[in-house]
Amino acid sequence: MDASLLQQRVKKDLWYKEPWLLLVVGGPLIVVCASVVTGVLAWRGSDKVVAEDYYKQGLMINKDLLRDSKARELQLSASITLDLAANRLKMTLSANRDLPDTVQVSLASSGKGLTSVTEVIRRLPMKQLRPGEFEGDLSSNLSLASVKLFHVKVETTEWRLTGDWFDPEQRQARLTAAK
Repeated sequence: MDASLLQQRVKKDLWYKEPWLLLVVGGPLIVVCASVVTGVLAWRGSDKVVAEDYYKQGLMINKDLLRDSKARELQLSASITLDLAANRLKMTLSANRDLPDTVQVSLASSGKGLTSVTEVIRRLPMKQLRPGEFEGDLSSNLSLASVKLFHVKVETTEWRLTGDWFDPEQRQARLTAAK
């Protein structure tokens, strides 16, 4: 009887038929496979976290804070309207002192495609027609048909107003000095 038990045990003890093999090798094998899949997903869909000109942006922070402070001091506010029929950008700007003859409007939007993280910036000089009323000519290379959100910046060397403009074809943007 001992010989038959020994013979059964030898047959059962083959390494590839051992149930403990799945516990010892299976767990780490699953972890290795999952980490390879995670690595491939991260490599293909990685976002660009740091801006290309991060150093320049960091140096400009104090200057931007001073310009925002000056805009609050001047009690600046703006209302911007897009006129696609006339190919013009119109702006009403109010302050508690005289305004310059020209200001610059920067319109930033994301690049083409859903996964794009690049920013497309269009700068448009605005000329004063009457006190507080500015107008800028939209160039032919400025396509606004598919843009649903702009980050708008109205600025001079002394002050700036910033804000977001949702659905520019339908609504006007209202900007006030940052608090």
